[in-house]
Amino acid sequence: MTGPDHGADRGAALTLAVTSSTGVMGLALGPVTTAGTGPQTDPGRIASIEIVTERRHAEEIGPRLQELLNGAGVGFGELDRLAVDVGPGRFTGLRVGLATVRALAFALDLPVVGLTSLAVLAAGPHGETESTAVTAVIDARRNEVFQQTFVGGAPAGPARVGPPAELAGEACGLVVGDGLDRYVDLYRAVPGLDCQRHRHPSAEVMLALGRGRPATAGVDVRPLYLREPDANPNITTRVAAVGALATGDAGTAS
Repeated sequence: MTGPDHGADRGAALTLAVTSSTGVMGLALGPVTTAGTGPQTDPGRIASIEIVTERRHAEEIGPRLQELLNGAGVGFGELDRLAVDVGPGRFTGLRVGLATVRALAFALDLPVVGLTSLAVLAAGPHGETESTAVTAVIDARRNEVFQQTFVGGAPAGPARVGPPAELAGEACGLVVGDGLDRYVDLYRAVPGLDCQRHRHPSAEVMLALGRGRPATAGVDVRPLYLREPDANPNITTRVAAVGALATGDAGTAS
């Protein structure tokens, strides 16, 4: 794997994107223009890793992050910006991603772009047009789903959480997300819906979606839960090594 070609365009920020709000964890690295809008990355190579983690987000994120950067030939000190999936989604996985990005942002003094999992999911490679409605549905456990509809990439209403039997009737257009993996029959029963299962937020899509989005300090990025967490696990110590590793690498990077 070769590194992203970001040196030619100094207006492009070498961005690391992290999504961990579902059972599939994704990391992507590539140059993204910080000006303008629209779902476009800059010309150049994109390196990415995507794995099924289920409950092993904390154990996998550090080694996979190092694997991504090593494979791309990029050091932590070369990163310009970070992007993170702020949810909603699985609470533990979501916190692992946020804690990791916050640690990197603090260690490297980098700005962070927060993107919701529902927006990332709806902006995936589904072939939609500007007028296409896409409904993102994520399994929320407790026999509920997180759901939001987008038209032309813009929210058509607020993100909601509730029983799929109630929310399915509010869906329209193309329906995507792991919520369909459990409740597809409820959505297929609604006339006019095009259901595509086995979809999840993509870190590569986050790079494109982050174009022109404002960034902030890592400590100011807040998760979108939509309801109270099931538990409050302490995962800080599990990802602290990422910040320490980044600090050491940044100190030696040219």
